[in-house]
Parts: sequence; structure tokens; C-alpha cells
Amino acid sequence: MSALVRNLRHANLRQFAPIRLPFRLYSSAPIVPKPQRTPGPKIHPSLLEEPWLKYWASNPPRAPSDSSKPTVRMLLPPPNVTGALHIGHATMLAVQDSLARYFRMSGHKVEWAPGTDHAGIATQSVVEKHLAKTKGVDRHQLGRKGLIAEIEKWREQYGGRIHEQMERIGITTNREKEYYTLSDDLSEAVRRAFVLLHEQGLIYRDTRMVNWCVALQTAVSDIEVEGEDIEEPVKVGGAEFGHLHQFAYRLVEDPSREVIVATTRPETIYGDRAVAVHPEDERYKDLHYKLLQHPLLPDVHVPVIPDAELVDPKFGTGAVKITPAHDQNDYQFWLRHSSLANVNSSEQGETTTKRLPIPLVDVFGLDGKMLSSCGTDSGVVGIDRLHARKRTVKALEEHGVYRGSKPHKMRLGKCSRSGDVIEPMLKPQWYLRTKPLAEKALELSENGGMTIRPDKFVGEWQRWLGGIRDWCLSRQIWWGHQIPAWQVVDASSASEGRWIIATSEEEAMKQMTPEEKSRGCTLRQDEDVLDTWFSSGLLPISTAGWKGIPGDEAWRDNYPLTLMESGSDIIFFWLARMAMLCTWFSGKLPFNEVLLHPIVCDVYGRKMSKSVGNVLDPLHVIEGRTLPQILSAIEAEKTPEPPKSDKNYELWKKSKAHLKARDKEAKKLYPKGIAADGTDALRLALVAYTKRSKINLDLQTVNYYRRLVLKMDSVAHYINLRIPLPSTTPQLPPLDALLPHDIYLLQSLQTLLGQFKTAFETRQLDIAVENAHDFFRDIFCDVHLEFAKMHLQNPPDLAPKFAELPHKERTEQVVLYVMDTFLRALHPFAPFITEDLWQRLVPTERFDKPDVSILTHAAYPEACALEEVTKPELVVKAHKFSQVLKILAVIRPYLSKTIGEKGRLEWSVYIKFLQPDVEGQLTQAELDAYESAFLMMTRIGDVRILGMGDPIKRRETEPEVVELADGVKVEIGIISPWSCP
Repeated sequence: MSALVRNLRHANLRQFAPIRLPFRLYSSAPIVPKPQRTPGPKIHPSLLEEPWLKYWASNPPRAPSDSSKPTVRMLLPPPNVTGALHIGHATMLAVQDSLARYFRMSGHKVEWAPGTDHAGIATQSVVEKHLAKTKGVDRHQLGRKGLIAEIEKWREQYGGRIHEQMERIGITTNREKEYYTLSDDLSEAVRRAFVLLHEQGLIYRDTRMVNWCVALQTAVSDIEVEGEDIEEPVKVGGAEFGHLHQFAYRLVEDPSREVIVATTRPETIYGDRAVAVHPEDERYKDLHYKLLQHPLLPDVHVPVIPDAELVDPKFGTGAVKITPAHDQNDYQFWLRHSSLANVNSSEQGETTTKRLPIPLVDVFGLDGKMLSSCGTDSGVVGIDRLHARKRTVKALEEHGVYRGSKPHKMRLGKCSRSGDVIEPMLKPQWYLRTKPLAEKALELSENGGMTIRPDKFVGEWQRWLGGIRDWCLSRQIWWGHQIPAWQVVDASSASEGRWIIATSEEEAMKQMTPEEKSRGCTLRQDEDVLDTWFSSGLLPISTAGWKGIPGDEAWRDNYPLTLMESGSDIIFFWLARMAMLCTWFSGKLPFNEVLLHPIVCDVYGRKMSKSVGNVLDPLHVIEGRTLPQILSAIEAEKTPEPPKSDKNYELWKKSKAHLKARDKEAKKLYPKGIAADGTDALRLALVAYTKRSKINLDLQTVNYYRRLVLKMDSVAHYINLRIPLPSTTPQLPPLDALLPHDIYLLQSLQTLLGQFKTAFETRQLDIAVENAHDFFRDIFCDVHLEFAKMHLQNPPDLAPKFAELPHKERTEQVVLYVMDTFLRALHPFAPFITEDLWQRLVPTERFDKPDVSILTHAAYPEACALEEVTKPELVVKAHKFSQVLKILAVIRPYLSKTIGEKGRLEWSVYIKFLQPDVEGQLTQAELDAYESAFLMMTRIGDVRILGMGDPIKRRETEPEVVELADGVKVEIGIISPWSCP
């Protein structure tokens, strides 16, 4: 490690207040002056970054003059309109902005559209909670228009917050292309897409079992249900899960005979309307179609029905309770065996020859509370279904039919948004028949139309699209795209009328029949809204200008995207749906390439979650936070305790427990607060982490890259002190005149630039970041600058030796050239420090000109510019210098081991060649040129370079032999200054 870096001491920096940017990228205001400062090791990131953010806002990137290169089109995955920046966003922004800056510097026009998602469920949920806390009202009290008005107020107040936060990361999106998923243009595209799909027979309405979230009061799609493995009994939402309860059904004609069944959900027993057995199970063959007494409802008898599809006779007792209104498998059973089932249902399975009038009985409502169908004297009516579990078990015991329970491993479905237990419920919904869309997208992607990186996701992509199920599009909320479906309402008839699908009510009225109009029928629009992912799934084509208008092809000039970068956790939520919808309407895949970054977890590998309390705000890492500041922010979210009779009391209790958990997690994760490591360090760390399958974010890694930023600033400070700054872009002197350590550095730089090129081409950006760190620290600083000091400075005690050395001017040129090239290469990843130092490296040509910035005036460096350093004679030159480094790497620990750190000036070290000179390998004469460098780097009294025949009178320590190459060895030892001639 260099003496320069060894002597750096990081001072404690005062805590800066969080930056609040008074601008939005990019404005049309006059160009802001560039920040004045002197590079040095103590710069706080806020002092460096805030001024450059203001400058960039006033001087946005411009399209290059070279139009021969293809335009790069990217789409920023839309964050929630009322959301806040989290570390997953920061990872996405770091990766995407690195690519955008690289393409811009490489001469491409980049169209990178930012935007926000109306985020139906998430936004409505946030605003409803806010209204309950602040005004004590719910959405039903406000009505649809009232709630939407409140959400719009919320959006106006907080909607731009996340863009301001994203700009703090230094992104270079094209703000003139900003989109919003509820804008008029995009909403028109959404409505037209729905109508077209319906006309093509792909959207239909059906009553099916949906995933109902009681907390959100809406259905969610299959991929929004997270499975939690229950290994041992645990309490969730007021009920204990992980138990298998057994109870008895008694035969009506012979109560002494029992059929034992088991369930993990005792509260659903009230809805049991059949018991299924395998048709070949000898134990129950004589019971087929006989009646059993319901254990809790004396007026209800349930039939025993044989079914080979549902029942495994080897599992449990071989008898299965059937609750058709609250279980997907039981509902399928009902479709096969009930005479009340709609035989034309799109879910109709193989029919049975004997059908019975098995009813569908709802046990609890959409609010999760038990219904009167459970029996008015059951004691459970009106309470939550999870709280009813314990009471139901007690009732079974009192009726003498409970046969005990045992621990049972199970998988519990929970809503990914609310964490609430998902309940299967029957509801009429709109569905999209996805198979034709998936087949088309899959065919094009498999035929080379799309690259997926990392390629480990290719198999998952194919499996998911190949086995896709129909998509439930309806959501029972009010914020979003209201489904463009109108039902014909006849006031004189109680029956439901037909549905008309149209882009507007006016268009729907045109489709009413004369007979319907004559009866005075009216239209009522479906109150549900479309799944947010439906509108998001159209973004590549809707933002391009598509509106589904026949003959309009202008949008194709903006379609498809060059690449789509996103988190691997939404590959099926969003990316696959974009592929299906956009390909169906355009005939082309929406992107040529998919790049996926891993999910970000905390240092313990836990997914970041508000309920856990481990969500990390990237701005806290950038700007720093003390522990009291973190805890104070949590404390500020607390609200006064309402009376227990208040309808919001339970909500307050949950909020209190949540804040307590966050407080505890903050103390655990950040006992000393969060250091202010700056944007550059955070971006570098997050990109470096992308090589992993999961990011377990350790803030020590961010600090590791913060030290790189500080070292770059320190080197710039050293250059300012030792080298006259040039007036034009640094150029290299003739390579033949350079010393071996210069050639070694330039060859390492060429290798680095090749690694950068590979990293960007393969999108393995972590390769670039890690190699950049190692090059700058280990090669440029710890090796080259240490040797360059022989020419750049003249310590008084070594002045005679240094006075004999030439090459000062050429060394300066090499240092300036490498620094300039490195800053340009690293700029996509660390824009702030590289912009600042690049500007100051050639002040008259860069800093002094207001409109000159690295992004718009600097070309991205390429390895081919240094091709000359690969000439054979220069390769040999660098190889010999690597042998010098090998000797030095042995001498340093050897001296520490033998004579220690003190009193070294009283000793001499010798380096003796043990064979004659070998062609192509380091020689005695060549090593002798580095005598002064060895003196400076080892702080020894003297260094003797000896040939094979030179005698050594007295060795003070046991020597060490270093093998430089096959047949080339040197001996290293300690002698007194008078021990050699």
C-alpha cells in the first residue's frame, strides 16, 4: 500500500442536514456556475454532489452529432406515484444510469423515459389509512368521487417526491418523455386494448375462485400471493396455523359409524356440503352417495361422493371434507359433481354421470367476518374468520366429534402487499385468456428475438409462459382504470342484464338494442378497476404512441425498446405481461434484451419489509443519519391512542406494534447510525453486488467504495501539488521512451478498458466496478505513483540519487493521461467525483467553459487506443517490471520479520542474482535502476544489487530465495553496511 494512502486519516465529518433539491431534472434555466473547490481527502459527499446536481439540472445531456449509431431506447420501471425511494429503486437506477451514461459517451442517442405508476392498490391503501388516522373516515363514507379527489390531493402533494429522490442518485433520464399511467393518452390505450382483446374473444367474465385479500378488500393475482412455509405451529392474524384438526361425520342412518376427516382451517366447517372418498377405497365403498350428519349444523346433511381426481386414499383417513365456496380444489369438485354448477363454465372439468344438488355456501363475507350461514346460535357470527377458529374447535369438542390435532407442516398463502392471509372466494370477475398471448411471446423469444440476462432466468421464463393460467383483471378498488364495461340495467326486471364493452359510455350506448332503449334500460359501469399490471404491461407500446387505431403506424418509430432492466422479483409480475400484451398488438417483442438485477435484502439476508422494519432509505446512506435521527423519524409517525371503542383502535394497535418493531430493528442494524458515504459509493457498491443472486446489503461494502472515492480525490490533490495542469487533453509521449513501470501501468489500463468493454457488452457491470477499484488502488496508486515519486518529488535525504534520474516530464504525461482515461471510464458508475476531477484536470479547456461536461464532451475510452503497448518489446519490458514488483513484495514482509520497523537505516539489504542474465528476464543492470525506489519504499539504509559472482562477507539473517521465472532466482538477505565491497 502506498505511503500516501497509509498516511490518510479520515476526519470525523459533521452531520449534514438532508439535501432537499429545489429543482427537477432538467430545467430550461440558465447554466448554473460550476462548483469551486480544491480536491482533498476530507470532502463531505453532500458538499461535492449537491452543486453538481444543480449544474447538471441546468445543463442536460444533448443528443450526439453522430447519428450513424442506433438510438438506445430505455424505459424506467415506474415507481408508485406516492411512493418513497427504497434501496431496490437505487439498485435499478444505478444499473440503468450506468448504461445510459455509457451509451451517451459512446456516441448513441439515448431516449430514457421516466415515469410513475398510479399503483392502484398501494396508493389507495396508503391514502385510506391516512384518512382513517387523520379524519376518521373510510372510502364508503366518502364515496367514489370523494375518495378519488382525496387521492388526487395526496398525489399533488407527494407525487413528485420520488422523482426528486431519484434525481439525488444523479440519473440522466429524458424528462420530456415522462409518462404517468393514468394520463389521458395512456388511459386511452388501456381502454382500447381491453376492447380489442374482448372483441377477439380473449377477455371474458366468469365467476371463479379468486385470491381475496380481506385487508385490502380486493382480489389479487396468483403471483401476488406469497407462500410461507409453516414448519411448526405459529400464530398468524389471531389464529394458530400448523395444526391438522380431525373431527367426525356420523352416518345419518347409523350414527355409530363415523367418517373421520381432517382440516387446517376448522372455521370453514360451517360451509362443508360433501365428503369425498376415492371410488376404489374399500373402507367407504358401501357409503357412496349416503348422507352424513353435519357435526355443527343439525339441519344439514352432506353426501359421500366418490372422486378419484381429488382424493388420495393413502393420505390421512382417505376422506376429504368439501367446502366448495372457500377452496379451489373443492370448487373444482363442485363443478364436477353438483347439479347446480353451470355446465358451460369455462372452468368446467370432466363431468360425472351422477350429480347432486350440492350448494355453494359462503361461510364468511368479503370483510372476513363469519356469516349467519354458520348458524345464529353458533357464537361465531360477526367475528373475524381467523378469530372464529378457536371457537369452532371448542364447539366440535362440545358436540363430541372432535378427534384431536397434531402439528402439520403446511404452506400458507399471504398477500404480498398487505401480509394478510389470503382467502379463496367466489366472485364474478373479468379474465384474460393468456395462453394465445403467451404462446406468441414465447415463440418469438425462443427464436432469438430476445436475450435474457442472467441466462439462468431463461428456463423460468419458458416454464412460466408455457404453463400460464388465465389472468384475473378485476380489482375491487376505486383508484385506477375503471373497467370499460357497462351492464344493461332494466328497472322493470330483477335479472342482471348483458355487458357491453366499449371505450366510453357514449360508445356503449350506441351498442344498445332498440328493444333495450324502448324499455328505458340504462347503463351502469363496472365499479371495479383493472389490475395495475395491465396498464403497466402496455407501457412499451403505449408510451411509444400506440392507441390501437387501425392504420396508425407512427408509433413504430419509437418501438421496441433496446433493453429493459428491472428487478428479478417482478419478471412475471411485469416483464412477462409486457411481452404478452405488447407482442400481441405489435407483432414484435417489446424489448430486445432483458437485464435483471437481484433482489436487495438486509445484511442478514432478510427481504426488506416495512413490517420487519428493515427497509433502508438510500438517501440515509448518501447523506448519513445518526441513530437519534433515525429513531426520531420513527417516533414522529406515532399517533395518539384512540378510545378502545373507536373503529380505528385496531388499526392504531397494529401501527404501534409496527413502529415498535422498526425502532428495535433500527437499533439492531444501525447502532452507530449510518455514515454519509455519498451517491458515488452507493452506486458503485450496488453495481458490484449485482454479481450475486441475492444482495445482502452490508453498509461496510458501501464504505469500501467510499474509500475509493476519497483516494481518487487524494490523488487529484497530489497531482495538483506536483504536476503543472495541462491546457489541453492529456496525451501520451512516445512509448519507447517510457520506463518499465509506465509501460506496466499502461498495459494494465488497456486490460482494464477491455474488461469495461466486456462488462458493458455482456451487462456484467460488476466486473467493471471491481476491476476499476483494484486497478486504481493496487496498480495506479500503490505501484505506479510510488515509483513515479522518484521523478515527481525530491526528498532532501535522497536528492543526489533523484538528481540523476530523467523522465520527469514524461512521467507527468503518463500520470495525467491515465487519470483522465480512468475518470472517463468510471464516470457511468460514479458520476459526481469523476465529473468534478475531470473538470479540474484541464481547467482552461473544461472547467472554465460553462457548457462543457464529461457526459457531453468526453468520449468513452477504448482499449484499442492503447494497442501499441502490446508490442512484443514493450510486453517484455512490462514483464520485467512485474518481476521487480515480485521482489519488492517479498522484501517488505522479509524486513518486518527479520529486523522490524525501527532502526532500518542501520542496515542494508542485498538482492543477489543466482545465475547469469537470462534473455527476456530481469537483469542485474535493469534492477539496479530501481535502487532509489527500493530505498524509498523499504526505508532501509542501503540496497545492494549483486551479480552471481559478487561475494558477501557476512549475512546477518537467513536469506530468502525468490523465483522470478523458470531458471531465474534471486537471493534476498540483510547485511551490515560494510559487509559487501
